[in-house]
Amino acid sequence: MSPDRSAEIDKLMSTLFERGQFNGTVLVAEQGEIIYRKAFGKANFQTGADFTPETPSNIGSVTKQFTAMAIMTLAERKELSYDDPVSKYIPEFSHSAHFSKITLGNLLNHTSGIPDYGDLGIDDSGLDQKGLIAALLKKEDALAKPGLKYKYSNPGYALLGIVVERASGKRFGDFLEQEIFKPAGMSNTFVYDSAGKKNARTAVGYGQFGQVDDGGPTAIPGDGGMYSTVVDLFRWDQVLYTDKLVRQSVLAEAFSPGKVEQGTSTYGFGWNIADESGTKYLWHQGNQAGFRAFIGRRLSDRVTVIMLTNKGNSKRLDINTAIQNILAAKPYVLPKQSGAEKLYKAIHDFGIQAALEMYNALKNGNEYDLGESELNTLGYQLLYGDKRVGEAIAVFKLNTSAYPKSSNAFDSLGEAYRSNGERNLAVNSYKTAVKLDPANGHAVAMLRELELGRTLWRAIPTISAMGVMLVAAILVKRRFRKRIRSKVVGAGPKQNARPNVPKGCAT
Repeated sequence: MSPDRSAEIDKLMSTLFERGQFNGTVLVAEQGEIIYRKAFGKANFQTGADFTPETPSNIGSVTKQFTAMAIMTLAERKELSYDDPVSKYIPEFSHSAHFSKITLGNLLNHTSGIPDYGDLGIDDSGLDQKGLIAALLKKEDALAKPGLKYKYSNPGYALLGIVVERASGKRFGDFLEQEIFKPAGMSNTFVYDSAGKKNARTAVGYGQFGQVDDGGPTAIPGDGGMYSTVVDLFRWDQVLYTDKLVRQSVLAEAFSPGKVEQGTSTYGFGWNIADESGTKYLWHQGNQAGFRAFIGRRLSDRVTVIMLTNKGNSKRLDINTAIQNILAAKPYVLPKQSGAEKLYKAIHDFGIQAALEMYNALKNGNEYDLGESELNTLGYQLLYGDKRVGEAIAVFKLNTSAYPKSSNAFDSLGEAYRSNGERNLAVNSYKTAVKLDPANGHAVAMLRELELGRTLWRAIPTISAMGVMLVAAILVKRRFRKRIRSKVVGAGPKQNARPNVPKGCAT
């Protein structure tokens, strides 16, 4: 690698740091040699601790390749098989018509038919293993046929984490520590399953607008929750070229897309798989709380790019493309800057109307990203972070106008209307979201809840009238019984009864 290529990568990353587009660390290697490794910014903005290549940071869904390796390790030892039904290890699923047909292989390559948490309408925050299994069983009707098509599923990998524990008899984090981290030399990597795992060196997560967004320990690791460093992830990359963890023939299967009946799949066991001019390219992103991660491996020339960041939505795929172009001595384009951050500042400095006018001006250029996810992120920051519901609604409405075919955009708008107590508008938004994507589980659940509430509200006058009639009937019945009782008492003298005294007479 010529020095000018390394210098060009440094120029790219330094520019991104100065523009506020990257805070973290990056490592680039070729043929097993590190050609660029550098950190930018702070691991903890409160203490001022610098980010370094040895700073542990949350890797989000990059965890999935380690979960897959745990399953492969157990399979190579004949302790389980990819063809085993998941119900063999999670017998709670044995009586389910859908879950009993799902194999471990289906879970590994996202062909299980289990949608993601959002599409299922499940809030995974705070779930433990028992809660996850129970929540999934309640959503059995939302499952597709196993092996039918590729559908990315975080719950599927959370279930694999449970399988690892039940098949090995060890905690998920302990199994990875003993069977993967130590053999690979990953001394600064751990599963964040208890608060004591983090120390002062660990990076703190921050949202796109600077707020602390660190996340807590996970009770259902498998789909995420790991912390690592770029140095350790490079060691992971290198050990995958050996037989130290599992044989290369086992890895060859892991690095091949799963088979599906409908459409195509580009996902193996914990890796996205691409074919670049006959060269197999493996990659994965991670996204958890304020953390972002990326690892990409081009196998033929052993080029590796690893990124870890702790502040908002850094454009890792665009940065990787720029780095790959530099390595190939090709020109590159700087990733677009965040439109959400630009508009957020405008809202706070000049108001929502000025920000909307700024949006119209910026969309004619090519410098800022004004995509659906950017506007959605801005809307949620205003809705929940700043408690500025009216401005959040304005941003979400802008998003539905800019992306009228996005179910997610209308789903978010419905959530804002619902938070503002505008039930009818929320219902209309959720209806549009479901019409655009019937599989949008969150919108379906919210619409059902709102429609039920509206039905009950409409029924209140009828219920109230019936209640009044019932009370009146009870009072009439009681009065009638009192009259009958008075007649019975008057038929014979009552001991110590006070005589009737006409009104106006003295006793």
